Amino acid sequence: KNVSKLISDKLPAERQQNVEQFASILFENISKQDLEQRVDVELYGAALSLFNAFNEAHTGQPFIKVYNPELGKHGWESEHTIIQIVINDLPFLVDSVRMTLNRLNITSHLLIHTPIRTNREKSGEVTEFVDLKSDAKSTHTQTVFLIEVDRQTDSKALKTLKDELKSVLEDVSIAVDDWKPVQKKLQECIADAKKTKIGDKAS
Repeated sequence: KNVSKLISDKLPAERQQNVEQFASILFENISKQDLEQRVDVELYGAALSLFNAFNEAHTGQPFIKVYNPELGKHGWESEHTIIQIVINDLPFLVDSVRMTLNRLNITSHLLIHTPIRTNREKSGEVTEFVDLKSDAKSTHTQTVFLIEVDRQTDSKALKTLKDELKSVLEDVSIAVDDWKPVQKKLQECIADAKKTKIGDKAS
């Protein structure tokens, strides 16, 4: 509710609805305890920043940003390093991100992820959000991540983390592209085998 009020107070009317819907989806599954431990203006800044990235991320290419928000530069701040990801929805994303952080010995203090369905204009701008459970058609289904990790003060460490995430997510995309046709072929083989058994019984 407090984030919603900040959106109403700080944003022009034409932007409020989309940003508020986005924030509502983003924070829907975060525990009340986690919400209470965080500053409202930080949640607002994180949601707005990620929405701006999400609104622009329509080409199919993954968006990955790893940074330390500064009030003067980004309009909000955090004691943690922030990871923002927008990527076409795929299986295995969450586990792959977690494994990357573990491999780099980086502790996550908050890891929010959710698939989001939208309709977008040809320019890519979000026109509406579509309920995940709805039968309504949508032009895009993407997963967004908002992650707080141990603060990385070294620019080299920030780049390494971004590069590792980029590499892993590219591998996931390739694996899923390979996996889908294999899965389809396997289903065809199973169907053929069932037909053969039926034919054998009939004879």
